[in-house]
Amino acid sequence: MFGPVRRKLFILIIGFMLGTVVDLFWNWKGISSEVADLQRWDKNSTFTVHQRSDETNRLSFLSTSKAKHELQNNLILGAAVGLNLSVLHRFVQSTRTSCNLCTITLLVHDFSMRSDHFRLLSDVFHVVLIPYQQFLLSNKHETFVMKSIHSQRWTIFSSYLQTLQKEGKAFDNVFICDVSDTIFQANVFKHMNKMGDGLYVFLEDIHFRISKSNINANWIRVCYGEQMLQQIGNKSISCSGTVLGSWPAITTYLSTMTAQFLNLSRACLKMTGNDQGVHNFIIHNGLIPDTTIYLIPHETGFVATAGLPKWLKRNKFGHILNSRSEIYAVVHQINRSPQLLAQFDRIYQTLPDDILNRKA
Repeated sequence: MFGPVRRKLFILIIGFMLGTVVDLFWNWKGISSEVADLQRWDKNSTFTVHQRSDETNRLSFLSTSKAKHELQNNLILGAAVGLNLSVLHRFVQSTRTSCNLCTITLLVHDFSMRSDHFRLLSDVFHVVLIPYQQFLLSNKHETFVMKSIHSQRWTIFSSYLQTLQKEGKAFDNVFICDVSDTIFQANVFKHMNKMGDGLYVFLEDIHFRISKSNINANWIRVCYGEQMLQQIGNKSISCSGTVLGSWPAITTYLSTMTAQFLNLSRACLKMTGNDQGVHNFIIHNGLIPDTTIYLIPHETGFVATAGLPKWLKRNKFGHILNSRSEIYAVVHQINRSPQLLAQFDRIYQTLPDDILNRKA
């Protein structure tokens, strides 16, 4: 019926039509799958922030390398009460960039939780926000009310982790840190795999001792007396703004810190920053039971405490380095260096409202 040329043309047309049908089928299947995913996320829009973070971490887990520290369930915990959006953004973005699967939980004012910008920050970077006022109302003990947030946080964090423990939501490891002056450059938890479980505390400049720093010496003197200052005054200063540990070590540490605050004098409780005095007291007296304590030096360690050191070493890309030219996982007290603060404010900037809808 057909000549050779017409037969070939007919076969080509049939093949083209079949290919188009198959392509449409697979595209429809892909679109249906995407719609199902969108419906799934739309349904999840009623989740609490904590549930959304859990769901996001579970989904993102699939595309992540199976390094040991990434398979662990790790928590980064901080108090962000009273901090503005730009400071919080700097902390959160650097944290999320360095640790894709970590749960980031921040204590914030209740009114911050109602802010559209804070809620957007929470959604974009998958941050769990917990309300400060809730804990304040449930702790009416005089010693708790008198303290600043820097001291209150230990009681709050201890209570929060105890609640998670009871609910069967314990983490493998926890990093507690200041929020206002800390940035992350790498995953801090990977360093635990080299040394083991326990409590990791981070020392300040090796050239300084507690007794040689007026403010650190005064915290010990007022809170624990002159005799205690003589006893531990020659010890290195450990910063309370960065503490890392396995779950048992961190919960024991927090319980010890909380117990100390219940017995401090009124004069001690009135001091801003007194938690560092308490921290050094329990660390250097070995008061944390059944816990291995690792004292990590600033100079060769993986967490920088930038306030006291006179030198600052960076690579071409702006990473802060230790004396071995290794990149610090965490840099604390960046606000003590105008140059560092300017650098990280440029990297982690928020946009002014008047340019949000402008192309140029």
